Amino acid sequence: MNTNVTDPVALQTMRLYEGIGRIVVSFQQIEQWLAEILAMLLRMREKDDQFLVSAAMSFGQKVDLLVELYPKRKTAHLQDVDLVVVKNALATAEEFRNRVVHSFWAIECADETRWIRIKGSLRGRKGLKLSKTSANIEMLHECDSALLVIREWMLKETEKIEAASATLKAYMSDGRITGN
Repeated sequence: MNTNVTDPVALQTMRLYEGIGRIVVSFQQIEQWLAEILAMLLRMREKDDQFLVSAAMSFGQKVDLLVELYPKRKTAHLQDVDLVVVKNALATAEEFRNRVVHSFWAIECADETRWIRIKGSLRGRKGLKLSKTSANIEMLHECDSALLVIREWMLKETEKIEAASATLKAYMSDGRITGN
């Protein structure tokens, strides 16, 4: 990030882009680490096998397979984890990432100093529903930190994973990053 920028809108724009980018990359790391663990549990031996797992399955399928295989095939060097907490945290991470990535981020027309997030959804007979909120750039950075905890679910205490998941859920439920 260019720290010499003095224009507040330009600085806010850079921080927004950085926050969205960090969320995308952090989630990719979660997904790739999950694929790597699955390749190990499946006893795949080639270095690139994790990419086969990653390419062949959706994120949800990978999570379901992890829940099935981990207790049966984990080796001695892998620690015991609360798979219910891990599964919920991984699902929350995916939902949060999808809400960020599938939103429209724009400068507010009525206030050219403010970024907003717009999310549209079609609801059958109810038609189009638009949700418009101010972009909370600090929230994006805080949620990225939560994603980094979830990424390391095998190394973190259950309480830390639950807290990280709760952070993402709180931002999704209080209107600052709603799915509608």
